[in-house]
Amino acid sequence: MIGAFSKRALVRIISFSAAVGLLIVGAAVSSYKLTSRYRNSSEYKYQLALNNLSDYTTNIKTTLQKSLYSNTAAQQQPIFAKLMTMSEGAKSSLSQLPVSVEQSTAVQKYLGQVGDYAFFALSKIAKDEELSNEEKENLKKFYEYACELDTAVEDVAAAYGDGSVNLGKTLTLKGNIEKIGSETEELTLDGGFREMNEGFTDYPTMIYDGPFSDHITQQKPKFLEGKSEVSEQQALMIAANFAKVDKGKLTYEGRTEGNLPTYNFSGGNFYITVTQTGGYIDIFRDTNEVPKKTLSYNDALDEAKKFLTKIFKENFTESYYLIDNNICTINFAYTEDDVICYSDLIKVGVNMQTGEIASYCATGYLMNHTERNIKNPKISKQLAQNSLSDNLNIRSCKTALIPTAGNNEVLTYEFDCTAGNEKVLVYVNCETGLEEQIYIVLESDNGVLVM
Repeated sequence: MIGAFSKRALVRIISFSAAVGLLIVGAAVSSYKLTSRYRNSSEYKYQLALNNLSDYTTNIKTTLQKSLYSNTAAQQQPIFAKLMTMSEGAKSSLSQLPVSVEQSTAVQKYLGQVGDYAFFALSKIAKDEELSNEEKENLKKFYEYACELDTAVEDVAAAYGDGSVNLGKTLTLKGNIEKIGSETEELTLDGGFREMNEGFTDYPTMIYDGPFSDHITQQKPKFLEGKSEVSEQQALMIAANFAKVDKGKLTYEGRTEGNLPTYNFSGGNFYITVTQTGGYIDIFRDTNEVPKKTLSYNDALDEAKKFLTKIFKENFTESYYLIDNNICTINFAYTEDDVICYSDLIKVGVNMQTGEIASYCATGYLMNHTERNIKNPKISKQLAQNSLSDNLNIRSCKTALIPTAGNNEVLTYEFDCTAGNEKVLVYVNCETGLEEQIYIVLESDNGVLVM
């Protein structure tokens, strides 16, 4: 921390924001499928902007939610840096949509204030200052409006994002008017944004210190270090034994190079990859559909544990799971002396009709598992929980080794907390007592995931 908000601090903040921005680029890849649906370049641009706006508003809501539970500068800095980047992205996406100025002004103002608040908060962190209680209350207001905005944008995206309305042809844009015949039609999106805009008419103006304007696949696999190379024929036998089929029923599909080179095979209804070094199964997936579900999650968990026990002698702890198309995919993390190593991740998918293994992915484990010298925590759990926000109620605490930026790991206390009806995981550094990460836990009948 520094005593004044120096140019160096600004450079660090802007650099961090730029790094976060690079991550956002990846979200745009998900919109590639729209290209074949929207051949018209203008129409594609509108649909892409609408999808991006929806992604940004969801991320703003989640990031603001995390900020409510963050209580240390080390955790607040990346949160507010991300928030600043997300607000700029949302403003840019909104400006690309064919919505009139009248129906977008209030939303643009809100997004601008979110970005300004984030910059203001970063400036206080750089000066080793804490947010006041009033400023934290304003943060709650930002989050409340973010929930409304996210829902509204999702509704608009659902109404116009399926391609049934050709936005580029039916819209009249101020400053770039396109007339159909002699009539000027109302902006199609204006109807959806009008109610959204009106919802922000009572949004309070917030004044602070100044004016407000509107790692895993990038390394060598640790577990395979020192292991011998296997031939294609050896890999074929390994794949056949894993899939419990005759090797003659497998088809060689070539190699995959990169940081984790594999031999690839298919067997009609499944495909399987074997590492060129060591000869370990990396990925297996049965492509058959599962028409119905007869097993419970606990049944699927039992089958997954039995499967892992046959392959590994090590201990694993189940964490999150997702049920999709009647397949239950469970995340398992390697556990050493009651310390959960979240980098060493294995995913097992279970057919919830038959109990058979439908998928398997050991990439996280192969890339990260190694012998570790895990030291005892320097601070107690009681001292570590002093870093938690007063908004959180602690349910339980575990010790976990979590990945950090730069392909490093840090030993933490994993606090399982509640905040009202929400569940929150907070990871506190066992050496410094600072927050390392915050996750919002999402629970439903179809799984337990985190954001």
